[in-house]
Amino acid sequence: MVNRRPGGWLVGLSLAGAVLGWGWAWVGIRDTVRHYEPGQLALGRYIMASLALLPLWASRGMRLPGMRDLPWVIAMGLLGFTFYNLGINVGEKTITAGTAALIAACIPVMVTIGGRVFFWERLAPMGWAGVGVAFVGVGIITYSAEGGLRLSAGALLVLCASICAAGYGLLSKRFLAKHGWVEATTWAVWAGTLGLIPAGGGLWGSVATAPISATVQVVLLGIIPGATCYALWNYAISRVPLAQVASWMFLIPVASVALGWLLLDEMPPPLVLVGGSVTLAGVFLVNARGNMQIGGRP
Repeated sequence: MVNRRPGGWLVGLSLAGAVLGWGWAWVGIRDTVRHYEPGQLALGRYIMASLALLPLWASRGMRLPGMRDLPWVIAMGLLGFTFYNLGINVGEKTITAGTAALIAACIPVMVTIGGRVFFWERLAPMGWAGVGVAFVGVGIITYSAEGGLRLSAGALLVLCASICAAGYGLLSKRFLAKHGWVEATTWAVWAGTLGLIPAGGGLWGSVATAPISATVQVVLLGIIPGATCYALWNYAISRVPLAQVASWMFLIPVASVALGWLLLDEMPPPLVLVGGSVTLAGVFLVNARGNMQIGGRP
């Protein structure tokens, strides 16, 4: 399901790891916002993510961005980490995780369109059909697991956050044309963490009063979906077309359901399994029949 050139299996493993980590993140965030305010959770996560990236960044020579790079780094940090995480955390206080996941399924659609518009990535009609099929599959999962889509202010916040995430993906693709994936991830996470400081007031007080299990989840949410998954994502988009990478994001709700089944013994309704199968079929179409090419104006 990834490009067949040498090293394609590494891209596949990276994307699979990112999908699993982000799939767990939806459940973890929904649980943790009961004990931490949204801004505190976001800041705590990305302090941990920043620390987790330090050894990897040091192993690559501890390079810092140049002055010309700073506007790009700040934009990626604000869109991908500050605004996205605040929107998701606040939104998930009032909507279900499944509703949030369905809205977030707009991200790969927006990234795929952006890849076509800004990077002239050509996706065959069968690939576009795959995008549509995968989105329908996510809709089936959400409807059957959560009882339908609930429109609210929280849903609007998650939609705005999803737009920010798509913008981060497009900026990252351009930035990675000149910089390594380790540096791009580290610099953007640091910038986003600084942007979260004003929203994270009272974090240390919450650490003192929250259950230890909630604080451990904050740490894990920073290390796994916060640092590791974004590093894996940037590694992948530095090597293959955006549409191919973005299509894997449709699998995040599938991963959430599967992890709930395996780890929490939450048996999904039969229709969820149907939706998961439809989503998998759509992602397969994008990757195996999309005939993606990069470069050259249409």
